[in-house]
Amino acid sequence: MRGLYVHIPFCLKKCGYCDFVSYSGAFGLEDDYVNALLSEFASFRGEKVDTVYFGGGTPTSLKTENLTRLLDGVFSSFHVAQDAEVTIECNPKTADFSKFRALLSHGANRLSIGVQTFDEQCLKAIGRVHAADDAKRCIQDAARAGFLNLSADLMFGLPGQSVASAVESIEIAAAMPVRHISCYGLILEEHTPLWEQVQAGTVSLPEEDTEFLMYCEMKNALNSRGFHQYEISNFAKDGFSSRHNLKYWNCEEYIGCGAAAHSYFEGARFCHGSNLLDYIQNPAAREDVTVLDKEEQMSEFLILGLRKTAGVSETEFFARFGVSMNERYNNVIEKFTKAGLLVRDGGVLRFSEQGVYVSNTVLCEFV
Repeated sequence: MRGLYVHIPFCLKKCGYCDFVSYSGAFGLEDDYVNALLSEFASFRGEKVDTVYFGGGTPTSLKTENLTRLLDGVFSSFHVAQDAEVTIECNPKTADFSKFRALLSHGANRLSIGVQTFDEQCLKAIGRVHAADDAKRCIQDAARAGFLNLSADLMFGLPGQSVASAVESIEIAAAMPVRHISCYGLILEEHTPLWEQVQAGTVSLPEEDTEFLMYCEMKNALNSRGFHQYEISNFAKDGFSSRHNLKYWNCEEYIGCGAAAHSYFEGARFCHGSNLLDYIQNPAAREDVTVLDKEEQMSEFLILGLRKTAGVSETEFFARFGVSMNERYNNVIEKFTKAGLLVRDGGVLRFSEQGVYVSNTVLCEFV
């Protein structure tokens, strides 16, 4: 079965580091946007999905009645598997116990909560609208409402963040009813407010060595608390890995609905434009339709698959493409296995522990 991604491009306030397609102050278009999404859902009527993911933006910034309308629309238009994983991203400032109860009663069963850090000064530095206590309350309300599958997003490499502060955020999250933790390094995107502050010298970021140490110490803290790494930036208790995100890393197909949403459907990749009014007027419009050739498919399969700690199966690679991984990529594989960055073990190619830390450099060679 495919996955379904639904993009909600509304936010109370855009964070200082954010380069995603999202808009603050656009809530006057909320009802029309929801109606357009429902129309797009109907165009896929009967398609089978076993994961659903509402991302953004901030999905929980929508009115509760609109979020429940969208959930109902998913279940009425798509054939949703009985055991489907249905995730909604949440900003702690935009949801409470009553909203969580409503979402749960309309089919949501997983929340991804954008905590980022429990350090108040770091939260202010990156422009988050919530405080640390809001995040704690949000997690507790979600659990009290009945959500058993809770994920927390945390970040490292933030302005003013120390290694101790980064680890403390892990410790706080792990002590709460959270079953999955994403641990992302800050990426400084050009022309965001934070990028401009760094360029102007009014804000400084941790040194590269300090950021590397943060990642190592956060990873150790997660492992010691029963969160097993299954992807470069993702850790979970047993049975709680993100099934939806694994579709991306396994190169499985998914449908993307909403402005700026991307799809991999019936062998083609395409997207919607990011303009809200254009999407509302024509939710069926597709842009950048591309059918990947065999070389591109092999490259994607390796680049995405190597992000998983389980690595890439040589048998599966051959079954998909009719050519061995070694035949196509022997020079690159040999280069990085000799350097100790890649490991071949039992028919699987994966990163070594050292290789994970320089993964982007290695993955570029498979393009």
